[in-house]
Amino acid sequence: MNNGKVQYYTCNKAIPELLKFRISLLKYFFRKKKYPLFSFSSAHGGIIKTYDMQKKLKICKFVKHNNHSYFSLTMPHWPSEAFDNMIANGGLNITASGTPYKKHIDTVILGITRRCSYKCIHCYEYFNLNDSDTVPVERWQEVIKVLQKKGVSVITFSGGEPMMRYDELLELLETADHSLSDFHIHTSGYGVTPENAAELKSAGLNAAGIGLDDVNPGRNDLFRGCKGAYEQAVRAIKCFRDSGIFTYVNFCPTKEIIRSGDIYKYLEMLKDLNVGIIRWLEPRPCGAFLDIDEKVLLNQEDKDFLTELYIKLNTSEEYEDYPLISYDAFSEAPCNMGCMMAGNSLLYIDSLGNVEPCVFLPVTFGNILNENFAIILDLMRKAVPMPLKTTCPSILLSTRIKSMKEAGKSLPVPYDDLKEEISALVSQ
Repeated sequence: MNNGKVQYYTCNKAIPELLKFRISLLKYFFRKKKYPLFSFSSAHGGIIKTYDMQKKLKICKFVKHNNHSYFSLTMPHWPSEAFDNMIANGGLNITASGTPYKKHIDTVILGITRRCSYKCIHCYEYFNLNDSDTVPVERWQEVIKVLQKKGVSVITFSGGEPMMRYDELLELLETADHSLSDFHIHTSGYGVTPENAAELKSAGLNAAGIGLDDVNPGRNDLFRGCKGAYEQAVRAIKCFRDSGIFTYVNFCPTKEIIRSGDIYKYLEMLKDLNVGIIRWLEPRPCGAFLDIDEKVLLNQEDKDFLTELYIKLNTSEEYEDYPLISYDAFSEAPCNMGCMMAGNSLLYIDSLGNVEPCVFLPVTFGNILNENFAIILDLMRKAVPMPLKTTCPSILLSTRIKSMKEAGKSLPVPYDDLKEEISALVSQ
């Protein structure tokens, strides 16, 4: 079955829909007891300041799917109880991270399995992959309860390859509270079928992000370290889409696809597949890329090209029928939001149970297997209490982390070993 195509809204087409959304905000304003952190005031990082930041970030497009709107991958679908819960915790005060006016965390990624049949050359879990899992499903369930109590908008199951822990994935979805958060999956597309996509939909999966990095099947398969990876990803997109799950793509833009001009063919392909959002994730010196960072990191010319293209895709009528682009390196640049790691917007728990600021920064604040997760989370929030107005910390700290690994330290490294360096970033 096909539960409806994704529709893109930008420019004049977006005006009536955005007007409906803005009128709907009045219910939060007039119900202060239930939504105490909703505010129009710029002093509180309220909705007026949020609109100003959206303009600065060129967020002029949104997508609709099954009568719900997706404004970004860090917000639940609207309208929904999860969206209302986000508002109650100050989620629309996007510039107020680190203050009492934004209590919630936008996104948490959970590496629920160490298993994966791919050998992606950019895998941030490269040093953790194994044939057996470390964290039992019962512990993940306990962690999800804590996260939802803290107020997390989007909980994403990743890995490894989460489809290789399929029965437990279903159990996690079925036992979670879907009135508090949206649930996503990040997958290579491995093992996705129409049948299990429908099961995931019934269990409460809201969205699926599929890893697809090239329009050229051979190059993609080489990048993913698995023959047939391209076909698996495309098949998974269609299965999730046709099951009624909102579908997006996680894309690592390489120098090759940028400089060859094939990125335009890539965008055309995803438009034809009716993908909702494309998340651009620049290469970072971590995981499998830790030892070859100079070869893979984009230079300033590459980044300028991506920024210009990002703005066109999200704002111009020429590209109004193309997917919404999410570009974290642009939105989290020092001149914009700043780095939102460590719970300012996002955090990561890896497949070994280590609580880390970001998937790209292998620094652990503790492990959920033998420590109280709420205490670990509080430690992390105190260590990085506000967005960092610096270059991406994974780049700034990569040389230090690499030298520690070469000296025999296992990854991720303990926070105490990098406490001074992280404190210096906070104070900038």
